[in-house]
Amino acid sequence: MSEYTAAVIGLGRIASTIDDEIEKYDGHPLPFSHIGCYVEVPEIEIVGMADPWAEQREAVERKWGIEAKYDDYKAMLRETKPDIVSVCTSTKPRAEVVVEIATGGYGVKAIWAEKPLAISLEEADRMLAACREAGIVLAVNCGRRWRDSYLQAVAMIEDGLIGDLLHVQALGNCGISHNGSHLLTTMMMLAGSRVEWVMGEAELDPSDPDNEFRGAGYVGFANGARGYFRTYFNGPNEWAFDVTGTEGMIRFIEDGRSVEHWVFGDPPDGMRGRAPARRVFPPPLRQRSPGVNAVYDLIDCIESGNAPKCSGDDALAALELAMATRSSHELGGRRVELPLADRSRRIIPHEVLLGDTPRAIARRKEQSG
Repeated sequence: MSEYTAAVIGLGRIASTIDDEIEKYDGHPLPFSHIGCYVEVPEIEIVGMADPWAEQREAVERKWGIEAKYDDYKAMLRETKPDIVSVCTSTKPRAEVVVEIATGGYGVKAIWAEKPLAISLEEADRMLAACREAGIVLAVNCGRRWRDSYLQAVAMIEDGLIGDLLHVQALGNCGISHNGSHLLTTMMMLAGSRVEWVMGEAELDPSDPDNEFRGAGYVGFANGARGYFRTYFNGPNEWAFDVTGTEGMIRFIEDGRSVEHWVFGDPPDGMRGRAPARRVFPPPLRQRSPGVNAVYDLIDCIESGNAPKCSGDDALAALELAMATRSSHELGGRRVELPLADRSRRIIPHEVLLGDTPRAIARRKEQSG
């Protein structure tokens, strides 16, 4: 395998410090942060870090010992010519940064961007078109698409271990655009299909319906299966996924900390018909953090031409489903077909509404009182 160089734009929480928030029994495999994942992969050398906030740059140097810091990401790209670039900015400038990387002639081979992909479908379309034109791999950091237990479930579904797919349910208390990107891309991955239509409801901000919102929707997949997602509060059933087939079911509880595999079994004495029977969910042969898997996936995509496990198209599909859910709600719950003709409407994530101060800086100020 070749040696590759990487650079990071935006040096806040997801780029650097999120690993510090993971507690002993959280059950999340580390590393999470982009920098931590690159450090974990020996084939990668980090050659540059860029952020306009001096406090962010200084924090990265203290934590990781990386001195190649820049306040201007374009200057960093010109000087370092990285193979892979992480775009860890807030959503607001993300489209501009990705398009600049793709059109600026910096020699970049792959982009690993944060979610949501963009604020509007128009922005997202522009990002995807620019990357396609430049031959750049675009991956979006919806981590469950690289998490080993979820990938194991996909393999089991594809191998027919639950029969023909009937229904996928996804529950997670989150904004439909920001962390909803995780929920919706995972639902579509488990379904193995794009969404053709949705009948939805939304809890819109009365002051501005373009602001981030929570919602729910009943969806029809192109492969004939159906699905349901809900981004409201779900009690103890948060970040849970049920995948139901004609011969079995896979259930993710508490974001994959527990995974169950159910099949039809022979009925016990005194019962008519087949009965559900629980089997052991086979653990993946090799387990790494989703972010480390994502880095290796990007390397493979550069070398093979394959699409990443969460591509720009996948992230666009999640954003479009969120937009369509709002449209359905505004039409009284009527069925809305995808793709949407209107590409200009926006969903403004909560982190953008909070202002331009990076969340890592804001958190440190809040913690210090």
